[in-house]
Amino acid sequence: MPTAILLFGGEPSKYKERIAEQLQELWKYAEGVAKDELQNKENIDFKEIDSEKVNQTIEKINEVLKDKKVSSKVRQKLNYAKKNWADNLDKYKKQQEILEGRNSYSKTDTDATFMRMKEDHMRNKQLKPAYNLQISTHKQFILYYSIHPNPTDTKTLESHLQGFEESYHKVQKELVADAGYGSEENYKLLKSKK
Repeated sequence: MPTAILLFGGEPSKYKERIAEQLQELWKYAEGVAKDELQNKENIDFKEIDSEKVNQTIEKINEVLKDKKVSSKVRQKLNYAKKNWADNLDKYKKQQEILEGRNSYSKTDTDATFMRMKEDHMRNKQLKPAYNLQISTHKQFILYYSIHPNPTDTKTLESHLQGFEESYHKVQKELVADAGYGSEENYKLLKSKK
């Protein structure tokens, strides 16, 4: 069993769209086969679907097509849809909630994000579940640290500084960081804090 859920570009929403498209195709097919039973009685919007709507629509299609001559491929698709689509939509919804704006998470540690490690002894650029640790120091003493699920430093600065300020009740006078923090948002943040 894989330990990773890698979802780039909001994959759960793409899967949901695909289910909506296929459900709409089945509905149109059912309308074509059983015009009298479905014509102008139902106006279903397939843009926003959930597991309950999928189950209701598939039941309605099966009910309308039960006495009609229908190809075996359509029957197979309806059976598959009835068994899987509603559960899949619930699964995709849970995955979106876990992701919280990230593009991946580990099944064994859902707070961890998959990142490329600098110390990859195999040199195969393997992704591994990890956290991004940020540290504030002064004269080689660690004053504050924060842990983030973001793989890049550009998205960690604001929350790290906020945590530091809440811990010490003051704003840092000076900040030294590498180029990994360089983003327009971070420059605006630093300018606003003077």
